[in-house]
Amino acid sequence: MNIIAVIGIALTTTFSVLILKPHKPEIAALLSIIGGVLVIMMFVDGLGEVTANIGQLVERTGVRPDLFSALLRIIGIGYLTEFAAGICDEAGNTAMARKVTLAGKVLILVLALPIINNLIEIVVGIIPS
Repeated sequence: MNIIAVIGIALTTTFSVLILKPHKPEIAALLSIIGGVLVIMMFVDGLGEVTANIGQLVERTGVRPDLFSALLRIIGIGYLTEFAAGICDEAGNTAMARKVTLAGKVLILVLALPIINNLIEIVVGIIPS
């Protein structure tokens, strides 16, 4: 991932949107989405590296694979939620952005419950009776 390219795309998109928004708001919104997708596509390969490294850590620590999978889904949901809420907010639909954010938080909590339960089991197992 080249951060200079990411910043270049982001700034070019931002300035273009600022110029187009007063005259063609629908094109400005579309351009903003396209710019966001381009930036995301630039760092997707890096996510594979992160996943592989975390997978190696999971193997060494003995953490259950389903908990690892839940952790990755939680991270993905967080990023996707922020991205979608940002698009809604940029389009002027703040109410929808808040609902997307709330839905993401609830889903993250649901996916985190097995991890929390596992941690509680570990702590209870360590504490002497």
